Amino acid sequence: MQDSGVLNEGKRMAVEVIDAGTFWRGNLAQAVKRRDFRGTLWGVLALSFFLFLYVWQHMQVVKLSYRVQALRAEKQRLTNEYYWTRYKLSGVSSLPRVEELARTKLGMVTPRTDQLVILEDDPGRASGWFDLWTSAMGRTGRP
Repeated sequence: MQDSGVLNEGKRMAVEVIDAGTFWRGNLAQAVKRRDFRGTLWGVLALSFFLFLYVWQHMQVVKLSYRVQALRAEKQRLTNEYYWTRYKLSGVSSLPRVEELARTKLGMVTPRTDQLVILEDDPGRASGWFDLWTSAMGRTGRP
């Protein structure tokens, strides 16, 4: 007997659900007959607006992430170019390379001892400005 009570309870709930559906369908049918779509229109507009904002925000994030990725690649390229240029500069300005270029391309040779002329320092000429400079350094406390 209990099985039939549960069965009857289930039937009653199903009838209530169907009646509720009929109620909602009835209101919708009445709204369509009256052509009262204001609430629906405002709902659709609000939903469309929020959906548009969500999609727009997502597109902006994607666009900015592509830009960041491009700028990172550009930074890496410029960093590589900087270090390559520094490497080439160190090779070009090294003393052995300069000496090799001077000997091969310019035909320079190391001077012989008889070609060197050593000039004596004139203590009178240099001492004036040197004494002034050293006294000025002494006043400022610099070594």
